[in-house]
Amino acid sequence: MNKLNGKSLDIVSENVEKLKELFPEVFSEGKFDFEKLENELGKFVDKESERYNFTWNGKQEAKKIAQTSSTGALRPCEEESKNWDTTQNLYYRGR
Repeated sequence: MNKLNGKSLDIVSENVEKLKELFPEVFSEGKFDFEKLENELGKFVDKESERYNFTWNGKQEAKKIAQTSSTGALRPCEEESKNWDTTQNLYYRGR
């Protein structure tokens, strides 16, 4: 059985490793080259600024925070839930 360390997965590192497996040629001196990836994908990247976007101030920061490792956990709160044994609507609290 594997022992868990209580941290969330390092999504960014996993994605970089997947890219290295799929497109090793887009990495040079340990750095990722977006232009080389565009070339490998046939330059199908839309560089026009006029397109529909779902955006807001702080979106990039929110993405950055979402990708950082965390040690928090959600735990069910039996005492704060209603009808614990019969309902499917349970109350959880982060710790």
